[in-house]
Amino acid sequence: KQWYQRRVAITAGILELVKLLIPITIFFLFGLMPWIDNFAHIGGFVFGFLTSFVVLPHITFSEEDRIAKLVVKIVAGVMAIVLFVLLFIIFYLAQDATCEGCKYLNCIPFTESFCQDASQELRPRVGA
Repeated sequence: KQWYQRRVAITAGILELVKLLIPITIFFLFGLMPWIDNFAHIGGFVFGFLTSFVVLPHITFSEEDRIAKLVVKIVAGVMAIVLFVLLFIIFYLAQDATCEGCKYLNCIPFTESFCQDASQELRPRVGA
């Protein structure tokens, strides 16, 4: 019975999901152009997704449901904090790390000179 009560809250779940996935896909594809940082967009999307579980209100139908949603909030909050700390450390300490395929996440070279001026070389900003 609890599943049905949750299902009634969203009348057209698949339609709502498609309405969210279409702009997300379009924005990700725009991020494959030069000078648009897909790493920042993906990190912001994941962080926003996790924090939305923490800050958005929820409807509970039983004590068991309330405890389950509280556990989800706590886990999502911890994951968001870990993600923030990890990305902060990577930003300041591991900027010289390289990844062969990572450059294609920010710009796909459709032609020889398409990503040439996009400064896709990873290099430290401080020190070194």
